[in-house]
Amino acid sequence: MRSLPARLAVTAVAFVALAPVSAVHAAPPPATLRDVPLPFLWPRAGVYSVAAVSDTEAWFAGVQGFVNEPGGNPVVRRRMGSEWREYPLRGWSGSGGIQEVVAHGGEVWVWGVQDGTRLYLARFDGTAFQPVTPLSEDVYAYGTRLWAGPAGVWLQIKVVGSDSVIRPELYRRVGDAWTADPLAGQLQGGLPDLNARSATEAWTGSCRYNADAGRLESVALRWNGSTWAALPPLPTEHCVGSVAPAGGGAVWALAWDTLYHWDGTRWTSAPAGPFDGEGEKVRLDKDGNPLVVVGHTIKFAPVPPLRYAGGAWQRFTTPGGTWTSDLSVAPSGRIWVTGSTRIDSPVALTSP
Repeated sequence: MRSLPARLAVTAVAFVALAPVSAVHAAPPPATLRDVPLPFLWPRAGVYSVAAVSDTEAWFAGVQGFVNEPGGNPVVRRRMGSEWREYPLRGWSGSGGIQEVVAHGGEVWVWGVQDGTRLYLARFDGTAFQPVTPLSEDVYAYGTRLWAGPAGVWLQIKVVGSDSVIRPELYRRVGDAWTADPLAGQLQGGLPDLNARSATEAWTGSCRYNADAGRLESVALRWNGSTWAALPPLPTEHCVGSVAPAGGGAVWALAWDTLYHWDGTRWTSAPAGPFDGEGEKVRLDKDGNPLVVVGHTIKFAPVPPLRYAGGAWQRFTTPGGTWTSDLSVAPSGRIWVTGSTRIDSPVALTSP
C-alpha cells in the first residue's frame, strides 16, 4: 500500500549512494508472467488484492458491477489448480468491494468497505468467511490494513477520536483475541506495510519524529517477538512504504522513488530504476531478488512488476499492457499478480 512521502532533513548515516547491490543468488529466470483466466465476473469488475498459498493456489479479492462509489458487489475467489471456488461472505450487507485478502498457514482473512463507510472484517473457517467484530465502531474503514505471515495476523485500523482526529491503532491476533501494539501511534500515518520471516522476526517502515533532532526521519524497524527496534535512518526525504526482509538482519526498504538495502552495517541504494515515484510494494522472489510494484494511479503507460537482480532492473513481460495493483509470492516461489488492462479490465497473472 502507498505511503505518502514526507519531507525531512537528510540524516548522515553509513551509506553508499547509488551503489549497485549484487544479486543475492544465481541469475534470475526470465521476467515473464502468463495470464490466469478469471472466473465469470459482472461487468465493471476489478481485482485489487492477491494472496499466494502455493504454486497452484491463491486467493483474489475485489469488486464487480462497480459503477461509482460506494457501488458494486464484493468478490473473493480461490484459485485451486485450474478451478475457481467461491465462498459465502457471512454478515456482509450493502454495496462495496473487498479491498484486501491475506493468507498464511491456513489463516485467510479479508476486509472491505460496506456502503462506503462500514468496515467488514472476516476470517475463513473452511466453508465461509465469518465476520469478526471490529475493535471500534468509529473507524475510517478505507484506512484499514491487514497482514498475515509467520508472525501471525496483524490488523491496523484508523480510529476517529472524539476530537475528529484519525489515529492509527495496531493489533496482533493472539488466539481468538487482539493484542494492542503501540507502534502505529509512533509512526507518521501508522504502518504502510508489515512483512515477517518467522514467528519472532517481522519488519515494517515509515517516518518517525526524532525529538532530539527535531525532525522526521525515514526508518525501518524490526520486531523480535515482543518489541520493535529501529535501524539507523535511511538517507532519504521519503518515508519507507514497504519492506522485504532478506535474513541475517538484512532488509530491503522501498521509498517513494528508490529501493534501499540494509546489509547489517550500512544502507545502499539500487541504481535508479524504471520508475521515478509511486513505489508501493516490495517482496522477494525465490532467489532473494526484490520484486517491486509501482502505483498506477497517475501513470499513462502500463506499469508491470519490476525485478532488481544482478545489479540491474528487469521489467516483467505480460500478455498485454498491465497496470499492477498487487503482487504475492508463494513459499514455493511462484509469483501471483493482480492488475488491470488498458481498457480497465481485471487481470490475474502468474509466473511460469
